[in-house]
Order: sequence, then structure tokens, then C-alpha cells
Amino acid sequence: MLAFTARDDTEVDKTSTRSGLRAVTELDSGVRVRQMGDADLERVLGLRSIVRWSADPRAFGLLRGVRDARWAVAEAPDGDLAGMVGAVPLGDIGILCHLAVHDGYRGIGLGALLSSWAVAYLRSRGAKTVRLYSTLRAEGLYQSLGFEGVTPRTVYRLEEGHRKLRVPGQVEGHRVETLTFGDLPELYGVDHWSYGADRSALLFATLRLHPGRGLVARDSTGRIKGYLIRSTMARATRIGPFLASTPDVARLLLASALSTTGGAPVQVTVPGPAPCHAHSLLQEFGFEGTEDRMRMELGEKTATCRTGLVHYGTTPYLAT
Repeated sequence: MLAFTARDDTEVDKTSTRSGLRAVTELDSGVRVRQMGDADLERVLGLRSIVRWSADPRAFGLLRGVRDARWAVAEAPDGDLAGMVGAVPLGDIGILCHLAVHDGYRGIGLGALLSSWAVAYLRSRGAKTVRLYSTLRAEGLYQSLGFEGVTPRTVYRLEEGHRKLRVPGQVEGHRVETLTFGDLPELYGVDHWSYGADRSALLFATLRLHPGRGLVARDSTGRIKGYLIRSTMARATRIGPFLASTPDVARLLLASALSTTGGAPVQVTVPGPAPCHAHSLLQEFGFEGTEDRMRMELGEKTATCRTGLVHYGTTPYLAT
């Protein structure tokens, strides 16, 4: 049985209480969920090393800096850190991420409790749809909370020495340039129109962490027709977000990006759902894909086909 309580000493609690949701929760066992504080950071890193919910240690730090993102921890009566979860609002879409439960506290409903905290916060911030990417093991948990599976994402990897060489092609009237911060106002608008939510804070944080690693494709009128961001993690290059108006523009961007990797392994995570030509383009360059986590959503259905740019790859830090 879950018991719900509320406090007035954090912004999350006040916001959620106004919306009729309770952000601080407690299990009958005494494990209590509360907003994460700076004093929790060292223990959170310890929890991360145990449950391995993030392949890159910089992901958590980057997401903590995203505007309006909030985090909760589950604390046992003896002070042990039992779990954590993140909630990143992007306007109409909210992202539930980094759910982690210590092995010693599994099976008592803590995953559901933490997830409910995140959903409550995201809804209080106006999210009409809550999205996440689930492991096979956790799908049943999310289904019990009302989430529905959409489609798996696919992780494509190009190993060192296995690439099919492609000379950057030409698309009539188009050019590829290094993305600058001066491009961001237009980029934010194009991305919002294509994705359906405001990812500007996430994009800005990613570019701050990887300055000079973005590419933008423009047509003869100077309008943005595609972009991608490269990041180097664990001796490999990850590409994403990666959006383009046509397969030819996507091919131009990808060829330009691969020409600077020096032969190191490259990874692109294709979000589900994605058009067939997104997969065929990566295979054309020698990438091999493996289906990964299931995209799941709660609330209003999001459009699977939007106007604007097509998503060929999502950010490596947050499966948006």
C-alpha cells in the first residue's frame, strides 16, 4: 500500500500540490521519496555505479542543468539511498528518465512510487504526454502505471575499420557549415516544429558540453534543412540529435560528420518510430543496428508523422 504525504519546503511540492498531485510519497516500509538536494549528489553517483542506468557519467550532470528538470531520491529509514528518478519537462512532452532502484529495495513498489513522482511533476508543468524508453525488464512496471509501448529504438554502431567510405556528396543549392550559437534561434524553431516539443534547453546544454561539434545544412535561401551534433564519449563518437529534410540532406550531413571522426567507432541511436530511409541510410554507410529500449508513452498520443525535419538520430543523453 502506498501512503502519500506532502510538504511545503520545495518548489516541486508546491507546484504539484497546486495541481492536485502529491510529489512526496512514502511506502509502508518507511522508504520515502523526496526532491533531490545537492547533499545527495555523491550518493547518487554511487547508486549510478551499482545499477548502471547511464553509460556516460556526464549525462546526469548535463540533464541536471536543463531548465525546470527535477530529480527525486528514495531514502530508507536508516538513511540509505534506495533509488532515484528524473523528470524533464519539454512543454507538451515530458521525459521520465534515469529511474534506478537499488537491488536491496526491489519488489516493494519503489519503482512505481518514483515513476509516479516524476509523472506528477511533469503533469504539473503542463506535459500532455509523458515519454520514456524502457528496458524489457521494466516494461511491466510502466504498463501497470498506464504507459503503452510505441516501438523500440535502434542503436546503430559503425566499428573501426568497417565503414564504407563515402565522399561527402553534393545536394544542389545546399551547404554544410559548423553550427554556431548564432544559429540557435532558428534551430530551436525548426527543431520544435519537427519534434513537437521545446528541446531548446537540452540542445543548448549539449552544445555547451561539446562546443564546435555541431553541423548545420542550409539550402540556397539560407534556411536550415538539417543539423546534427557530435559528441565523444568512451573513445567513440556519438551522433545525435540528427535531423534532415530529405535523405540526400541527411547523407550530406552524415558524410561530413564521419569525415572528421578519424576512423573511431561511431554510434547513432534512431528513435522509434522512424522512417525506413533513416535505417537504410545508416546501413548504406556500414552501420549495424540492434533494437534497444521500448519507447513508451502515457497520456495524449503524439504524432508519429510530423511535418518538418525527419529524425535520424536522438541525443545520446536523453532518448527524446
